Amino acid sequence: MSEINLNNSGEFIKDLSIFNDGVAGVVENVAVRIEKKAMADADDKKPMYKVIAKDDKGEVNEGYYYQEADSKAFNKYQAQRLINLARGIFGEDVKFPTFTTPKEALDGVMKMVAPALANKGFRVAVTYGTTKRKESFLGFKNFGSFIQPMSVPNTLTLDSIDNTVRAPKKEATPASDLIADMARTKAGNPANLDWLNQ
Repeated sequence: MSEINLNNSGEFIKDLSIFNDGVAGVVENVAVRIEKKAMADADDKKPMYKVIAKDDKGEVNEGYYYQEADSKAFNKYQAQRLINLARGIFGEDVKFPTFTTPKEALDGVMKMVAPALANKGFRVAVTYGTTKRKESFLGFKNFGSFIQPMSVPNTLTLDSIDNTVRAPKKEATPASDLIADMARTKAGNPANLDWLNQ
């Protein structure tokens, strides 16, 4: 068995790179790609597709899940995201085929868009969520146009609803509080925490 030397932290800790240095706004000259979840992937919580933008510092992505017919998630959000993604890539006059289900629409738009992304530069609008729903991580602008090729004039903007300041992360719960909570939840059967003192 080989030794593990945690003093050689460089083997285990890598420098963290953050897309656009963590600054919200319109970012130019990024590469964009689409990744599809492998069918063999047993984790149902992973999105079926990810749209990923990469600059020289890091990546930002958005996941797309299969939705049920007539679901609010599709009708109120995902459909407009797919329309804005395709319009951002192909222009406002893009024509869509008729789809019969949200699954078919998601697969169809991703198949339309993916080949058009190769070896091209794009600009994307990124925010920390909205003023009503602030986020701790950068993501694509939630509403309206969020992507376009570098070959067209820049028309991407942030709106008053777009949050440009990172939401504070929630404080981590101290281990001592977690241990006390675990012990309290075992009413009449205290948690065996002897391993902590070994």
